[in-house]
Amino acid sequence: MRNKGIAPASNEFARDFAYEEKPRLSPTWQLLIDIGETLVLTVLMFLVIRFAVQDFQVDGTSMLPTLQNSQFVLVDKLTYDFSQPQRGDIIVFEYPLDRTKNYIKRIIGLPGDHVEVDEAGKVSVNGTTLNEPYVNDLDNFYGPRSITLGANQYYVLGDNRGGSSDSREWGPVDRSEIIGKATLVYWPFSAFHFLPNEHGIFSQVPQAVGNPSPNWDLSAIASAIPPGVRSLYADTQPFSLLVVLGVPALAGATAIAWRGNRNPQRH
Repeated sequence: MRNKGIAPASNEFARDFAYEEKPRLSPTWQLLIDIGETLVLTVLMFLVIRFAVQDFQVDGTSMLPTLQNSQFVLVDKLTYDFSQPQRGDIIVFEYPLDRTKNYIKRIIGLPGDHVEVDEAGKVSVNGTTLNEPYVNDLDNFYGPRSITLGANQYYVLGDNRGGSSDSREWGPVDRSEIIGKATLVYWPFSAFHFLPNEHGIFSQVPQAVGNPSPNWDLSAIASAIPPGVRSLYADTQPFSLLVVLGVPALAGATAIAWRGNRNPQRH
Protein backbone atom coordinates (compact mmCIF):
# COMPACT_ATOMS: atom_id res chain seq x y z
CA MET A 1 0.00 0.00 0.00
CA ARG A 2 1.44 3.38 -1.02
CA ASN A 3 2.16 5.83 1.78
CA LYS A 4 0.81 9.06 0.32
CA GLY A 5 2.35 11.12 3.12
CA ILE A 6 5.93 10.56 1.91
CA ALA A 7 5.53 11.85 -1.65
CA PRO A 8 5.15 15.55 -0.82
CA ALA A 9 8.31 15.49 1.33
CA SER A 10 10.23 13.80 -1.46
CA ASN A 11 9.03 16.35 -3.98
CA GLU A 12 9.95 19.19 -1.63
CA PHE A 13 13.45 17.72 -1.22
CA ALA A 14 13.87 17.53 -5.00
CA ARG A 15 12.81 21.14 -5.45
CA ASP A 16 15.44 22.31 -2.94
CA PHE A 17 18.25 20.86 -5.03
CA ALA A 18 16.87 21.57 -8.45
CA TYR A 19 18.54 24.22 -10.59
CA GLU A 20 17.74 25.55 -13.95
CA GLU A 21 20.45 25.08 -16.58
CA LYS A 22 21.28 28.39 -18.19
CA PRO A 23 21.17 28.32 -21.95
CA ARG A 24 24.64 28.03 -23.41
CA LEU A 25 25.93 30.75 -25.69
CA SER A 26 26.79 29.92 -29.21
CA PRO A 27 30.52 29.31 -29.84
CA THR A 28 30.73 32.54 -31.85
CA TRP A 29 29.27 34.69 -29.06
CA GLN A 30 31.45 32.98 -26.44
CA LEU A 31 34.52 33.66 -28.56
CA LEU A 32 33.59 37.33 -28.95
CA ILE A 33 33.02 37.68 -25.18
CA ASP A 34 36.37 36.04 -24.40
CA ILE A 35 38.17 38.33 -26.85
CA GLY A 36 36.45 41.39 -25.36
CA GLU A 37 37.37 40.38 -21.81
CA THR A 38 40.97 39.77 -22.83
CA LEU A 39 41.22 43.19 -24.46
CA VAL A 40 39.73 44.96 -21.44
CA LEU A 41 42.06 43.14 -19.02
CA THR A 42 45.06 43.87 -21.23
CA VAL A 43 44.26 47.60 -21.27
CA LEU A 44 43.72 47.66 -17.49
CA MET A 45 47.02 45.86 -16.85
CA PHE A 46 48.81 48.25 -19.21
CA LEU A 47 47.38 51.29 -17.39
CA VAL A 48 48.31 49.93 -13.97
CA ILE A 49 51.86 49.15 -15.03
CA ARG A 50 52.31 52.50 -16.83
CA PHE A 51 51.13 54.30 -13.70
CA ALA A 52 53.86 52.58 -11.69
CA VAL A 53 56.78 52.35 -14.12
CA GLN A 54 58.06 53.93 -17.30
CA ASP A 55 60.76 52.93 -19.73
CA PHE A 56 63.51 55.32 -20.79
CA GLN A 57 66.17 54.96 -23.47
CA VAL A 58 69.55 56.46 -22.70
CA ASP A 59 70.53 58.92 -25.42
CA GLY A 60 74.19 59.84 -25.40
CA THR A 61 77.20 59.19 -23.20
CA SER A 62 76.62 61.60 -20.28
CA MET A 63 76.16 58.74 -17.78
CA LEU A 64 79.19 56.63 -18.74
CA PRO A 65 80.36 54.27 -17.36
CA THR A 66 77.17 53.60 -15.36
CA LEU A 67 74.84 53.71 -18.36
CA GLN A 68 75.68 53.09 -22.00
CA ASN A 69 74.20 54.87 -25.00
CA SER A 70 70.92 53.29 -26.25
CA GLN A 71 70.38 51.14 -23.15
CA PHE A 72 66.79 50.87 -21.91
CA VAL A 73 66.12 51.70 -18.27
CA LEU A 74 63.05 51.01 -16.14
CA VAL A 75 61.93 54.04 -14.13
CA ASP A 76 60.14 53.54 -10.81
CA LYS A 77 57.48 56.27 -10.58
CA LEU A 78 56.08 55.26 -7.15
CA THR A 79 59.13 55.31 -4.86
CA TYR A 80 59.10 59.09 -4.50
CA ASP A 81 55.44 59.04 -3.53
CA PHE A 82 56.55 57.35 -0.29
CA SER A 83 60.05 58.71 0.24
CA GLN A 84 62.15 61.68 -0.83
CA PRO A 85 64.86 61.60 -3.52
CA GLN A 86 68.29 60.96 -2.02
CA ARG A 87 71.85 61.86 -2.94
CA GLY A 88 73.25 59.19 -5.23
CA ASP A 89 69.91 58.26 -6.83
CA ILE A 90 69.83 58.16 -10.62
CA ILE A 91 66.68 59.92 -11.75
CA VAL A 92 64.78 60.64 -14.94
CA PHE A 93 63.33 64.14 -15.09
CA GLU A 94 61.92 66.77 -17.42
CA TYR A 95 64.67 68.99 -18.79
CA PRO A 96 64.17 72.35 -17.03
CA LEU A 97 64.70 74.39 -20.21
CA ASP A 98 62.35 72.23 -22.31
CA ARG A 99 59.97 70.03 -20.34
CA THR A 100 59.04 68.05 -23.45
CA LYS A 101 62.47 66.38 -23.18
CA ASN A 102 63.53 63.86 -20.51
CA TYR A 103 67.05 63.63 -19.11
CA ILE A 104 68.77 61.12 -16.83
CA LYS A 105 71.37 62.17 -14.22
CA ARG A 106 72.54 61.46 -10.68
CA ILE A 107 71.39 63.51 -7.68
CA ILE A 108 74.31 65.20 -5.95
CA GLY A 109 72.63 67.88 -3.85
CA LEU A 110 69.31 68.06 -1.97
CA PRO A 111 67.22 71.11 -1.00
CA GLY A 112 69.22 73.27 1.40
CA ASP A 113 72.59 71.77 0.39
CA HIS A 114 75.54 73.95 -0.56
CA VAL A 115 77.23 72.39 -3.61
CA GLU A 116 80.61 73.44 -5.00
CA VAL A 117 82.44 72.23 -8.10
CA ASP A 118 86.04 73.45 -8.31
CA GLU A 119 88.13 74.18 -11.38
CA ALA A 120 89.43 70.61 -11.44
CA GLY A 121 85.90 69.16 -11.27
CA LYS A 122 86.00 68.00 -7.63
CA VAL A 123 82.57 68.19 -6.00
CA SER A 124 81.88 69.20 -2.40
CA VAL A 125 78.52 69.06 -0.62
CA ASN A 126 78.10 71.02 2.62
CA GLY A 127 81.88 71.29 2.90
CA THR A 128 82.57 67.56 2.39
CA THR A 129 84.56 66.63 -0.73
CA LEU A 130 83.12 63.60 -2.47
CA ASN A 131 85.07 60.55 -3.60
CA GLU A 132 83.00 59.35 -6.56
CA PRO A 133 84.20 56.00 -7.97
CA TYR A 134 81.36 55.91 -10.52
CA VAL A 135 82.61 59.02 -12.34
CA ASN A 136 84.19 58.57 -15.77
CA ASP A 137 86.31 61.74 -15.59
CA LEU A 138 86.32 65.06 -13.72
CA ASP A 139 86.74 67.38 -16.71
CA ASN A 140 84.91 70.60 -15.89
CA PHE A 141 84.73 72.87 -18.89
CA TYR A 142 81.97 74.90 -17.18
CA GLY A 143 84.42 76.34 -14.66
CA PRO A 144 83.92 76.62 -10.89
CA ARG A 145 80.35 76.48 -9.62
CA SER A 146 78.86 77.27 -6.22
CA ILE A 147 75.20 77.18 -5.26
CA THR A 148 72.96 76.83 -2.23
CA LEU A 149 69.86 74.95 -3.24
CA GLY A 150 66.44 76.31 -2.44
CA ALA A 151 63.31 74.44 -1.43
CA ASN A 152 62.42 71.59 -3.81
CA GLN A 153 65.67 72.02 -5.77
CA TYR A 154 68.05 69.16 -6.64
CA TYR A 155 71.55 69.42 -8.07
CA VAL A 156 72.19 66.73 -10.69
CA LEU A 157 75.34 65.73 -12.58
CA GLY A 158 76.17 63.16 -15.22
CA ASP A 159 78.71 60.47 -14.32
CA ASN A 160 80.66 61.37 -17.45
CA ARG A 161 81.47 64.87 -16.22
CA GLY A 162 83.51 65.79 -19.28
CA GLY A 163 80.60 65.06 -21.62
CA SER A 164 77.49 65.98 -19.65
CA SER A 165 75.03 68.84 -19.83
CA ASP A 166 73.78 69.11 -16.25
CA SER A 167 73.17 71.45 -13.32
CA ARG A 168 76.56 73.09 -13.88
CA GLU A 169 75.11 74.47 -17.13
CA TRP A 170 71.38 75.02 -16.58
CA GLY A 171 70.97 74.91 -12.80
CA PRO A 172 69.03 72.68 -10.40
CA VAL A 173 66.04 70.46 -11.11
CA ASP A 174 62.74 71.23 -9.39
CA ARG A 175 60.95 68.46 -7.49
CA SER A 176 57.94 68.80 -9.80
CA GLU A 177 60.17 67.93 -12.78
CA ILE A 178 61.32 64.57 -11.39
CA ILE A 179 59.56 61.64 -13.11
CA GLY A 180 61.05 58.82 -11.08
CA LYS A 181 64.03 56.78 -10.00
CA ALA A 182 65.97 54.72 -12.55
CA THR A 183 65.85 51.22 -11.08
CA LEU A 184 67.32 48.77 -13.55
CA VAL A 185 68.75 48.31 -17.03
CA TYR A 186 66.57 45.79 -18.85
CA TRP A 187 67.83 45.99 -22.44
CA PRO A 188 69.98 44.73 -24.00
CA PHE A 189 69.23 41.67 -21.89
CA SER A 190 72.93 40.84 -21.63
CA ALA A 191 73.33 44.06 -19.60
CA PHE A 192 70.34 43.40 -17.31
CA HIS A 193 71.09 44.62 -13.76
CA PHE A 194 69.72 46.73 -10.92
CA LEU A 195 71.23 50.18 -10.58
CA PRO A 196 72.94 50.82 -7.21
CA ASN A 197 71.97 54.11 -5.58
CA GLU A 198 75.47 54.87 -4.20
CA HIS A 199 74.06 56.33 -0.97
CA GLY A 200 77.22 55.27 0.87
CA ILE A 201 79.30 57.82 -1.07
CA PHE A 202 77.33 60.58 0.67
CA SER A 203 77.21 59.04 4.15
CA GLN A 204 79.69 61.58 5.56
CA VAL A 205 77.89 64.60 4.13
CA PRO A 206 76.23 66.58 6.95
CA GLN A 207 72.52 67.19 6.62
CA ALA A 208 71.71 70.75 5.63
CA VAL A 209 68.96 72.69 7.32
CA GLY A 210 65.84 72.31 5.19
CA ASN A 211 66.70 68.89 3.77
CA PRO A 212 63.52 66.83 3.44
CA SER A 213 63.38 63.57 5.37
CA PRO A 214 61.71 60.43 4.03
CA ASN A 215 57.97 60.27 4.56
CA TRP A 216 58.30 56.69 5.81
CA ASP A 217 61.19 55.31 7.84
CA LEU A 218 61.90 52.03 6.05
CA SER A 219 65.24 51.22 7.68
CA ALA A 220 63.66 48.79 10.16
CA ILE A 221 62.49 46.60 7.30
CA ALA A 222 66.07 45.69 6.45
CA SER A 223 66.57 43.82 9.72
CA ALA A 224 63.87 41.33 8.74
CA ILE A 225 65.41 40.59 5.35
CA PRO A 226 67.72 37.55 5.01
CA PRO A 227 71.42 38.53 4.74
CA GLY A 228 71.64 37.19 1.19
CA VAL A 229 68.92 39.57 0.07
CA ARG A 230 69.92 42.53 2.20
CA SER A 231 72.45 43.91 -0.26
CA LEU A 232 69.80 43.91 -2.97
CA TYR A 233 67.46 45.74 -0.57
CA ALA A 234 70.13 48.35 0.14
CA ASP A 235 70.77 48.95 -3.55
CA THR A 236 67.23 49.14 -4.86
CA GLN A 237 64.89 50.01 -1.92
CA PRO A 238 61.75 47.95 -1.31
CA PHE A 239 59.40 50.13 -3.30
CA SER A 240 61.57 49.74 -6.37
CA LEU A 241 61.36 45.97 -6.06
CA LEU A 242 57.63 46.17 -5.45
CA VAL A 243 57.13 48.17 -8.61
CA VAL A 244 59.49 46.24 -10.83
CA LEU A 245 58.50 42.75 -9.72
CA GLY A 246 55.28 43.03 -7.73
CA VAL A 247 53.02 45.27 -9.78
CA PRO A 248 53.10 43.22 -13.01
CA ALA A 249 52.67 39.98 -11.01
CA LEU A 250 49.76 41.43 -9.04
CA ALA A 251 48.10 42.72 -12.18
CA GLY A 252 48.45 39.33 -13.86
CA ALA A 253 47.11 37.43 -10.82
CA THR A 254 44.15 39.80 -10.59
CA ALA A 255 43.35 39.29 -14.26
CA ILE A 256 43.51 35.50 -13.95
CA ALA A 257 41.29 35.52 -10.86
CA TRP A 258 38.77 37.80 -12.55
CA ARG A 259 38.59 35.57 -15.59
CA GLY A 260 38.14 32.56 -13.31
CA ASN A 261 35.18 34.17 -11.53
CA ARG A 262 33.61 35.09 -14.85
CA ASN A 263 33.93 31.52 -16.11
CA PRO A 264 33.48 29.20 -13.09
CA GLN A 265 33.95 25.48 -13.53
CA ARG A 266 30.75 23.48 -13.03
CA HIS A 267 31.02 20.19 -11.14
